Amino acid sequence: MAETQAEIPQAHVSPPKQRLSAIWIVPIIAALIGGWLTWKSIHEKGPLITITFRTAEGLEAKKTKVKFRDLDVGVVEDIRLSEDLSYVEVKARMQKDFNQYLTENTRFWVVRARVTAAGISGVGTLLSGAYIGVDPIGQGAPKAEYTGMEAPPLVTSRESGKRFVLHSPVMGSLGVGVPVYFRQVTVGEVVRAELDPSGNHVNVDVFVRSPYDMRLHEGSRFWNTSGFDATVDKDGLHIQTESVVSMVIGGIAFDTPQGDLTPLANDGHVFPLYPDKRSLETQIYAIKQRFILYFDGSVRGLTPNAPVEFRGLQIGHVVDVKLVYNPDTNALEIPVVIEIEPERIGLAGEANLDPALRLQRLVSKGLRGQLQTGSLLTGTLIVDLDIREAGTPAVLKHKDAPYPELPTVQTQLEAITSSATAFLNKLQRIPLEQIGASANEAVASLKQTLDQTRDLAASMQKDVVPGIARAMAEAEKVLKNSNHLVGAESPLNVELRKMLAELTDAARSMRLFADHLERHPEDLIRGRSQP
Repeated sequence: MAETQAEIPQAHVSPPKQRLSAIWIVPIIAALIGGWLTWKSIHEKGPLITITFRTAEGLEAKKTKVKFRDLDVGVVEDIRLSEDLSYVEVKARMQKDFNQYLTENTRFWVVRARVTAAGISGVGTLLSGAYIGVDPIGQGAPKAEYTGMEAPPLVTSRESGKRFVLHSPVMGSLGVGVPVYFRQVTVGEVVRAELDPSGNHVNVDVFVRSPYDMRLHEGSRFWNTSGFDATVDKDGLHIQTESVVSMVIGGIAFDTPQGDLTPLANDGHVFPLYPDKRSLETQIYAIKQRFILYFDGSVRGLTPNAPVEFRGLQIGHVVDVKLVYNPDTNALEIPVVIEIEPERIGLAGEANLDPALRLQRLVSKGLRGQLQTGSLLTGTLIVDLDIREAGTPAVLKHKDAPYPELPTVQTQLEAITSSATAFLNKLQRIPLEQIGASANEAVASLKQTLDQTRDLAASMQKDVVPGIARAMAEAEKVLKNSNHLVGAESPLNVELRKMLAELTDAARSMRLFADHLERHPEDLIRGRSQP
């Protein structure tokens, strides 16, 4: 029995083999596809950038697009305020192929409907909503954080042309978007206008589109065409303006003088901006020299930039007018600093003379400074330089003046006032009271003389005049008797006429006798010959 149990084999039970069920095939495939899509999404996902704006007006997360040339290149994912609440941070997801243009030179701005000096833009956003515009520039270091522009740029990097810098003493009516003209054709605009860090002038950046930028040489000139230029001459009133737009918002024009041989102006070249076209037509002189003049009288109406003229030709302008107290003389002095372009004055026979010495040479010839009225309407004054009359002394008040001093003379009004004062002083020295007393005595004496003359006339009227009348009557009788003696038919007159006739005959006989003797002188010896 025991053997029988030992011989009985033991049964070994094997575990059943586990097979993958077909139901799991679908989830596995879905997981693989999801992983592949996730990897592809992450791999193809564009970079995330941050753009800061002052306001989020018109922007919406998940809706606002980033566009370039009306094509979507990104989308806004998130909008939030900064920690200090001073600006808005906009997170934008850009397309992967746009990554190469996310450099430090790329610019972003919000495109909205705007009305500016450059015109009306962004009208389409009134229906579609605002979007973020971009000016992609591939040159530069990569960047992920940007400061958005508050206004769209007038010129993008894709527009060909050149930028130039204009230096203007004042801003005037110039601003961003002001047009630039060439022969009354709009060829560009002002893209930036701001005060120079030095504070001496205003920098005005202009962009001139191609091919008009090839018209600009280093010798070209820009001038301000804002408003209109009115001139009056013998032909009447002339008004000149570039366009109606320049009259309203301002404008800048440029031109190149004929015969200019200077090279083409490179990008970024600096030009001076003239206030008007007439200013640039004035010849520019490089040499400028300052002088100082001291005036004693009032300088009301004399201001900086007032013209300095030499016989009607402007050769400079006034730089500064001050009032200085001189403790040595206990007097107030008015120094006036002027700036002259000495090259405007030529000296015959001395062409090689240093221009800075020309005015000083003329001082010895009688050059003097004088204040004169520049305008009767405004009462402004100018400094007039001229060769005064011989003998006018050159009085220099300060040998240690900061600039060479030019002598001055009184104004015409001051000269008249001085003469009137001197006359009044002389008049005060006249003894008018003594003269008045003497005059009263003379008048009394004259009155006494007139009374005596009147008495004498009355006496003559009474005694002398009747005697004169009787004498005149006697003289008339004598004249009547004389008329009988010398009348035309009086005996005396008849006898006188007969005597004159006989004398005439005797004179004729003597003349005939003299003629005969002249022809026959021998008759004086022999007697008269027979005929």
